[in-house]
Amino acid sequence: MNEVKPTDIRDPEYFHKVVDCQYACPAHTPVPEYIRLIAQERYDDAYMVNWESNVFPGILGRTCDRPCEPACRRGRVEEEPVAICRLKRVAADNKASILDRLPKIPAARMANEWR
Repeated sequence: MNEVKPTDIRDPEYFHKVVDCQYACPAHTPVPEYIRLIAQERYDDAYMVNWESNVFPGILGRTCDRPCEPACRRGRVEEEPVAICRLKRVAADNKASILDRLPKIPAARMANEWR
């Protein structure tokens, strides 16, 4: 078993490292960022953070095999890791309409696709 060592926050490189759960995620979704947004009940923002990494966060919140959860640091100090996949689902289920936040399809491209 790996020994858990205190984090040395004096090292400036610490703040630029990717956390274990994000590294384990195939989409490299910034997990801590969207968890903070969910804690603030900013579900639309949390959903969009997920959407930047993968365009189906609502589906993956239900079907993902959760490689991020075994990598979760919280699991080293408590019995269970953070339920990251379920939180992704919470953001998807509680968001409002995000249509105005999605990229716009160029009019010329849209006209060509409807012919």
